[in-house]
Amino acid sequence: MTRLPEKQIAIHPIEIILFFFVTLTLLIGTYVRNNLWKDEIALWTDCLKKSPGKDRCHLNLGFAYLEASQYDKALEMTQEAIRINPKYATAYHNLGIIYQRRGDVRQAILMLKKSLEFDPNLDKSYFALGGAYFENGQYKESEEAFKEFIRAKPLYPDAHHLLGIVFSTQKEYQKALQAFEKELQINPANSHTHVNLGQIYWFIFHNRAKALYHFKTALGLNPFLLDREEIQKLTDLIERTS
Repeated sequence: MTRLPEKQIAIHPIEIILFFFVTLTLLIGTYVRNNLWKDEIALWTDCLKKSPGKDRCHLNLGFAYLEASQYDKALEMTQEAIRINPKYATAYHNLGIIYQRRGDVRQAILMLKKSLEFDPNLDKSYFALGGAYFENGQYKESEEAFKEFIRAKPLYPDAHHLLGIVFSTQKEYQKALQAFEKELQINPANSHTHVNLGQIYWFIFHNRAKALYHFKTALGLNPFLLDREEIQKLTDLIERTS
């Protein structure tokens, strides 16, 4: 079997893997942000007027501002929730997400770890911490955070996929394969997982048959697949090899 030189291929193995990770947090549509969260802001603003001392009103208004990408207001409301209730684990979690979206990943990590100090069973903080560590280049810590989340929620969609991404970034490709295959057991229609498996099987293990299977499956599952044209070109090139 002839391996195609990577310089001839427009897709680098890790680029799509990382691109999907980055875009994972962007799945909330414009309609949702501009309409649903307008209603939520109005709802919790009214709650705050009626009960200005309630930490929950501040927390939920802050979350509504967060989902509307109004980060300064989100920060203000969430910090007020913590002032009222200094051990409010969910508020520290939300604060971590706010800092991450503002680009302050180190502060995000501190807040997410703080949330787990107050509530070690707040599973979503492990998930968020996995993402924040990854963004900060702390891949081993990211791995451990995702593993902790998976221990609590082993069937959660995309959790094994993201763990596979972390393994891939650390060049632990056999572990990455296992994580991606586990994701497909949970969600066989995850086209991004098929793409990542295709890349590893082709670029790393040079397994033409498995690479083609996963690329073709991804293309068949998702007509709106990220970089679909490039993936199709790569599939065509692999088919022409022997």
